[in-house]
Amino acid sequence: MKLMARNLWRHTWRIRLPVVFKKSFLICLMVLIFLSLTFTYISKNPIRTGRHYAYNDTTIAMEISSESQLQFTPKKNIESIKHSKRANIVIMSYPRSGSSFLGDVFNHHPEVFYLFEPLRTVQRSFSKDSVFEFDFSSTSYQNSASTFLKDIMNCTFSSNDTFIRYLIPQDRNNSLALISPPFCAKNGTSMVCQNLKSQELETVCRENYNVFAAKIISPRLPTVHEKWNEAFFRSCSTNGTSKCNIIHLVRDPRAVVCSLKSVGFFKRRNDPSRELSWFVKKICHQMELDLKVGMLTRYSLPDGYRLIRFEDLARSPLSAASELYEFAGIEMLDSVKKWLHETTKSQNGRGSAYSTTRDSKQVVSSWRTKLSSADVQIVENYCGKVMTQLNYKLTVFG
Repeated sequence: MKLMARNLWRHTWRIRLPVVFKKSFLICLMVLIFLSLTFTYISKNPIRTGRHYAYNDTTIAMEISSESQLQFTPKKNIESIKHSKRANIVIMSYPRSGSSFLGDVFNHHPEVFYLFEPLRTVQRSFSKDSVFEFDFSSTSYQNSASTFLKDIMNCTFSSNDTFIRYLIPQDRNNSLALISPPFCAKNGTSMVCQNLKSQELETVCRENYNVFAAKIISPRLPTVHEKWNEAFFRSCSTNGTSKCNIIHLVRDPRAVVCSLKSVGFFKRRNDPSRELSWFVKKICHQMELDLKVGMLTRYSLPDGYRLIRFEDLARSPLSAASELYEFAGIEMLDSVKKWLHETTKSQNGRGSAYSTTRDSKQVVSSWRTKLSSADVQIVENYCGKVMTQLNYKLTVFG
C-alpha cells in the first residue's frame, strides 16, 4: 500500500497540469488512502458503533454500565449485570420507625431472601426482656450477635441452631421466603409449612436467591466493642464476594414516641412507675449513637450506605422504593409496584398497630393530634440535638 502511494505521488508530479488540479488530486488521493487503511483496520478489529456491538453477549455484559444503555441490552443479560455479585442488605432502624414497612418493600421482591428481625432469636437465647430492659452491651451478647450476623449474611445456618431454635411463627410469617416453596406447599386454599431445617435453609438461601436482606433494630446490632465496624463490614461483604448495602431508616422522634405509647412500650413490668422522660432519654441517646454508627459506615462504605427519613418514604413510597432498589442493584418489578400502591392506600390496617398496610401519608403527621403538648416538649427537650441533625423542625423551642 505504501509503495503504491509512493509511485502515484511521483507519477502525478511528472504530468504537466495546473497547480490547482495537482493539489486537488493529492487531497483526494490522501483521503482514499486513509479510507483504505481504516477499512483494513476495522475488518481485523471489530469496534462499537453507537449502541450496536460487534462482540458476543458476554462482552456486552461486561462493557455496558450506564442505565441509559440497559434498555438496549438483551433481557437475559440484565440480571448478570446487576447481580455480578450477591448483595447483602441490612435495614437498620429504631423501633416504631417504619422499618417493618421498609423491610416489606424488599420482602415482596421474589429475588430477595428476607429475614424479619433475625437478631431477635439471639436475644431470646439469653432472655425475653424488652428492648429497653435487655443488656445488649454485654460481651456475651455482642460476641454471639456478631458471629450470628456473619453466619446468616453468608447463608450459613448449619453451624448454629439459634435461628431455627428461637424463631417464633410470627417472625417466620413476616418473611415470605420462609413460607414459600420448598419450605411450604399449597394444600387447597391454604399453605402447609414444614419445620425449617438448617441445611435446607442454607441451600435455598444460597442457590435460589440473589439478594439477602434483613431488618434489624439498631440496639440489637453488635456495635459496642472497638473495631466492630471492621468485623461487620467484612462479614457483610463476605470477603469481597458480595456487595454490602446498609439502609439507615430514621423517623421524627415525636412520631416514634407516639407510636411506642400506642403499643404500650412504656408500661414495663420491672418498674411501672418510670416516667416518660426516662424512656425518651434512652430513645434519643440510641438515635444519636445510630447517627455516629452511620457516619462510620459512610466513611468505611461510601457507596454502600444510605440514610432515608420515614417521612420521605411515606409521602412518596414508589419514588423512594425505586431509589433504594437502584441503590441495592435490584430491578423494580410491576408486582412490587402493585403491592406498594395497594398497601399504602389501604385503610384496612388501622385496627392493628403492627400492620404495614395503611394510608402512609396520614401516618406521617398523626403524632400531632395524638401526642400532648407536654409530651412533645419532653421529646424535644431530650431529642433536640438529633432532631436538628435530621432536619426535623422543633415546635416548642424552634
